[in-house]
Amino acid sequence: MWKRVLAALVLVAATLGAGCLGGLLHPAVVPPAIVPVEGAALDDTPAYTFPFEDGEETIRVDPDPAVYAGAKNADRQLYLFKDLPKEEWIPIYYLAFVNDSHQEPFYADLLAAFRESRDREGLDDDRYLELIAAFVQSIPYETDASTVEPKFPIETYVDAEGDCDDKSLLLAGLLAREGYGVALLYFGDEAHMAVGVESAGCFYRNTTYAYIEATNASYVGIPPAALADGTVLSSDPLVIPVGDGGKFYAACGEVETIERALSTSRDRVEELGVELAARDQELEEERASLESLGARLTALSRSGEIREYNRLVPEYNRKARDYNDAVEAYNALLEESGAAVGLHNYLVAHAHDRPGSYLHARAYLAG
Repeated sequence: MWKRVLAALVLVAATLGAGCLGGLLHPAVVPPAIVPVEGAALDDTPAYTFPFEDGEETIRVDPDPAVYAGAKNADRQLYLFKDLPKEEWIPIYYLAFVNDSHQEPFYADLLAAFRESRDREGLDDDRYLELIAAFVQSIPYETDASTVEPKFPIETYVDAEGDCDDKSLLLAGLLAREGYGVALLYFGDEAHMAVGVESAGCFYRNTTYAYIEATNASYVGIPPAALADGTVLSSDPLVIPVGDGGKFYAACGEVETIERALSTSRDRVEELGVELAARDQELEEERASLESLGARLTALSRSGEIREYNRLVPEYNRKARDYNDAVEAYNALLEESGAAVGLHNYLVAHAHDRPGSYLHARAYLAG
C-alpha cells in the first residue's frame, strides 16, 4: 500500500484573464515532466534476478543517466489553470509519469531484454505477460520517505525499490508498449494502486480487466483478500487506460482452477483443524480410560482374582481396538490436513509459475 497522498495538485489562478493570449500562455493543465540533466552519471545500475516458472531470469539494462537525473529532479506537481473533477485530473497526473517521452529508450531497452527471454523460452502472450509481471513484483516494496509523490518508471528501475503506484506505473508502461490492453486501477478510498489487463473472463469488479497486484508475487487475475496491512479493497477503482492494444490475458480458466484450489485447501485446513482438535480430546479421554482399565487388570492379576480379570479382558480388548481405530482415523485426518496445507503453501509460494501451479491445483481438486 502506498504511503503517499495526492498532494501534488496545485490549482493556479490565471492572472491574464480570459482570451486567446491567456489560453496560449497558460494551458489548462501542466503535468509533471522530465527535463534531462546533461552530464549526469550513474554509479551503478541494478541487475534483477527473479524466479519465473521453474527457473530464474536475469534482467539488466543501463538507463540514460541524464533522463534518470531529470526524473529525480522533476517537479512532480500537477498545475491546473482550470477546475477539473478528480476523474479527469488524476488520469492526467499518473499518465504523465508513465508516458514521458524521454523514457522511451529506457522502455525499449528493457523490453528488448524481455523479448530475448520470451524468444529463448518460447513464451506465449500469457506467459510473456507473467514474465514482465514477475519482474516488477520482484522489485522490493519500499516507500521513499524523501518524496510523497510517485516515481517515474525509470526511477523505480534504477532505485530498485518502489511502492504500489511506483511499481504499477512501471508495469502498466511496459505492458502497454507490448500491445496489451492495460489500465491503472486507482483505489482512492484505500490509497492503493494496481494494474488491470484486458482478459478473457477473469474480470475484476466492474471492469473488463484481470487484476494484477504489483507490490508482491501474485497470480494475474487473483486479487488479494486484503493488502499487507490488512486493508480490504472494497471500493470500485477509477480505471485509467494506459494501452489499448489487442493482446489480452487468456489463461483465466487455469487461474480460476488455482484460485479454487487455494480456497478449497484453505477451507479444508480450517475444517480439519476444528475436527482434529475435537478428535484429540476424544483420544485423550479414551487413552485415559484404557490406561485405567489396564491398571485394574494388572491389579486383579496380581491379587489372583481370575474370574473378574477374565470378565474384563474382552472389554479392554474392545476399547483397545476402538482406540487404535480412532488413532488411525486421526492420523488420516492429519495426513489430509498436511496435504491441504502443503498444497496451499505451494500455490502461494509459486505465483511466478502459473502453468506448474495449475497442474498441482488440478490434481488436488481431482483427488
